[in-house]
Amino acid sequence: MAEVAVNDGYSVTTGAQFLRWWKAHLWQCVPSGLRVSAMKSARPMMVSLADDAIWPERSDLAKPLRISQTTFLSGNADKTRPVALVIGEGNGLRRKVELPLAVEERLGQVLAYELDRLTPLRADELYYDFRLLSRNAARGVCLVELIAAPKSRVNEMIAAAKAMGASVNRLLLEPGDVDNGVDLLKTAQRGDDAALGNRWITPALFALCAVLALALVAYPIYQKRQHVIDLLPIESSARADAEAASIVQRQLDKLVTEYNHLLKRKHASPIAVQILEDMGKRLPDDTWAQTFEIKPVANAPAGQHPREVIVQGETGSGGKLLQLVQESTLLKDPVLKAAMTRVSPTAERFHFAGELVAVAAPPGLTLSDTGAVLGTPIQVTPNNAAGAPATVVAPTATSGSATKAAPLDGATPPAPRPSGPQLPAPSPKETGASADSAKKSTSTLIVPYAQGDGARPIEAAIPAPQPERRP
Repeated sequence: MAEVAVNDGYSVTTGAQFLRWWKAHLWQCVPSGLRVSAMKSARPMMVSLADDAIWPERSDLAKPLRISQTTFLSGNADKTRPVALVIGEGNGLRRKVELPLAVEERLGQVLAYELDRLTPLRADELYYDFRLLSRNAARGVCLVELIAAPKSRVNEMIAAAKAMGASVNRLLLEPGDVDNGVDLLKTAQRGDDAALGNRWITPALFALCAVLALALVAYPIYQKRQHVIDLLPIESSARADAEAASIVQRQLDKLVTEYNHLLKRKHASPIAVQILEDMGKRLPDDTWAQTFEIKPVANAPAGQHPREVIVQGETGSGGKLLQLVQESTLLKDPVLKAAMTRVSPTAERFHFAGELVAVAAPPGLTLSDTGAVLGTPIQVTPNNAAGAPATVVAPTATSGSATKAAPLDGATPPAPRPSGPQLPAPSPKETGASADSAKKSTSTLIVPYAQGDGARPIEAAIPAPQPERRP
């Protein structure tokens, strides 16, 4: 609000100042009779214990009554009436003070600081009030009337008034102050109200700090909890997928192990065709076999499945037979199971055995990476075992036709077999061999070969020559 100069020379700068100035001048415009009636109607009941006087509500100040002669007060501290206590001029002080106009809006604060200079007591030891008497705009000062009373004396009067049945809610220095709006309890009540009003600040600040601390601690935890709750379905789904994948992995590992176990058992040693070919090359021409067995070694260690070759027959070169057999790369430490016995001037019966050497499975047969099986189908194409022929003889059951050698698909036809000692055909003397001996001397050959996209074995039974029955 812009500064406005009023008719008494007082400058108004705020709306509150203007309203206060306007109200004061408007009250002066009211007729005096009406002003007196209005002030009289607003007078409360007043009591002066020092003068034994009582003024009923809306009474004339010049005509007080005696407290002892009235029944306005009950004389009981439990039954009280609100009154204004008049303590008298002798129990307080009244002083006029000039202050700058600039402090008019803060007269209460300024006087509270100046009470120890203006009075013999401090502000907390006094009941005090003030009223503005006049302003001097030319000098820039205002005249203020200070009214005060010591609390120690007034508290005794308040207690005595309460014992007579009076509840003091207003404190006056003299009866005439009632029309000027003076109340010595006003400042104390204002201070108590301010203290009561400010009393909530400390608990409120403490509660605010507690709430902020709780928020700083609890809110991140709440966010993490919500994040965990959101991740629970994903975790459950991932766990179910992981369990399913683990089951499939274990099943696949088991199948791969079983698959490899069969192949390793099958290809752990040279095949019968290789052994027959090797023996046919190494045995002399005057040697023939009566029995040729390939069987597992008895009392082998757990987890190992070695096989051995047992050969019985007759030879005319008994001195160098074992040496020739020991030079074979397919047998490990072949030994005679029985001493050679001469059966004719040119022939000796022999009986030797040797453990087959262990060979690695052909590459491409076994599975080593189960992950590759899961990702990409594996086409297994078995290769020929070490030293095995590239072709096999497929028997054809056609009457009147001879059996021919059929090469594998894409395989090179076998080279002519080199000349060497051959196993002789059985003699006519051996035709009387028993059926059991023939059954025992039969060896089953399983020769893998490639045909189309897969592998299929050929099983062929090769009867061995029957031993000669002697009388």
